[in-house]
Amino acid sequence: MKIFNLTTRPFFPETRKVSTHFIAEELAAAGHSVHVVTVGMSYLTLLKDKALFKQLTPDRKNRFVETQPGLNVSAYAPVLHPFSSARPLLNALNRPFFKLYGGFIPHYWKEPLAEAELVIFEPGSDLCFYDAIKRFNPNATVIYIQRDWLPSIGAAPILREVEQRMFETLDLVISPSSWILSSVPANCRTEIVPQAINKDLFDADVASPFPAGTRNALSVGNMLFDEGAVRAMAQAAPDVTYHVFGARFSEAVPANVIDYGERPFTELIPYMRYADFGIAPYKMTMDDVYLAETSLKFQQYAYCGLPVLAPDLIPDLRGNLIGYSLDDEQDWKGKIETALAMGRNEKFREGILSWGEVAGKIVTLAKSAKADQAGH
Repeated sequence: MKIFNLTTRPFFPETRKVSTHFIAEELAAAGHSVHVVTVGMSYLTLLKDKALFKQLTPDRKNRFVETQPGLNVSAYAPVLHPFSSARPLLNALNRPFFKLYGGFIPHYWKEPLAEAELVIFEPGSDLCFYDAIKRFNPNATVIYIQRDWLPSIGAAPILREVEQRMFETLDLVISPSSWILSSVPANCRTEIVPQAINKDLFDADVASPFPAGTRNALSVGNMLFDEGAVRAMAQAAPDVTYHVFGARFSEAVPANVIDYGERPFTELIPYMRYADFGIAPYKMTMDDVYLAETSLKFQQYAYCGLPVLAPDLIPDLRGNLIGYSLDDEQDWKGKIETALAMGRNEKFREGILSWGEVAGKIVTLAKSAKADQAGH
């Protein structure tokens, strides 16, 4: 099958891998022809993330590069790009820019997009290309892998409007979250496909990165990052070292916190394998409880057998969460001691899928959805 996948997740060797990357790699490994385009990058990226912009080298932008047999990746990077903002005025100014940006199919997309049998969208700026792609290749099966609420990731109102129109003509919506799918219109076909992990990487023999006799906690990712909660944990347990990957601190970090920034995914695995407990420091509301099913860190922590400190809004689906109050936690020390006492347990990993299994399910469901459409 020929597959065209749009995403907002940069597909560079230096960046932390997310589900998009794992699935694309497994689809290619299974013999499919896969083209992945990252959108939402331009010279404006320099203002937001200098380190990421430095990775946007000439050989990586506005062209496809084959990174493994059958897998071609690209960063679409015009001079400027529209962006979502927490400020209503900026969103209003960006509204016509989103329409202009998404109404144009870049020349280098055209050949693989014209040949695509399956087109995959994900939550984010890539949605603004939906109408143009449907016109350009009306015969492709189109699925939306919806792992996040658009409001939770701060998407502009125009993208939320596009999403609502998409539901009228999509062939299939896939999500790991029953909460998310409950909001999809009833006339739209939906399927639950859980998140997964790369079991081969996690099962490999790796050495502990921690000094003997130390106690260590791990935080991975930057979505809804609650800096205040991490600072409170660090203060409550100064004998624990907190290893933070992917998030940003607005001020100097405490002495027992190590801020690694973004790192390649393989560098994180030894930390997950040997940490005493994981942290999921989400600054969230009830609208974000879907993260219990969609967050990769919960899968990864569980596969490594880790107890996890997380907001008590998040349901404990695997028996390894220690909940804390987002509003006024009074016993950080007690929560941390509970996590340390719980220790690692392999039962937390039961039922977790591999990315190869997830990729296979996506292809099977896409073919079934197309067959159903043809039958009507």
